[in-house]
Amino acid sequence: MSGIDKTINEIRRFNRFYTVSMGFLDSDYFDTEYSIVETRILFEIKTHEKCIQSNIAKSLHIDKSYLSRLMKRFYSNGLIEKAKSDEDKRATYIALTEKGILETERLITVTDNQIRTKISGLSSDECEELCDALNTVILILGKEV
Repeated sequence: MSGIDKTINEIRRFNRFYTVSMGFLDSDYFDTEYSIVETRILFEIKTHEKCIQSNIAKSLHIDKSYLSRLMKRFYSNGLIEKAKSDEDKRATYIALTEKGILETERLITVTDNQIRTKISGLSSDECEELCDALNTVILILGKEV
């Protein structure tokens, strides 16, 4: 087996472990109506406060029409507000409403608590080792982004 094939197998093994370990495949993930993708989009909007919809599609590598459908749902649920750019009428700015901010903060808290539960038994040294390993993955794979 080549080094690339071994790496592919190890990444897939890690992904299978991580998605199950973190509960991403659970039917009641987050105890919410939002999928992981939707949650990630809300977090992206919160992080940038006011952003252009097409930039979200680019940064998250999401199909624009799929993102558009999700944005319509967010809008109808009162989570986001939209505004056309004065400079470029093709651009749509997206921002969270107060309801959207509260819901996104709730999702962040739920996620933080889920992670806290997973790592609560780790020593300080193990936490440091885990952080170093995660940063190494980002450093190596982030070269491609």
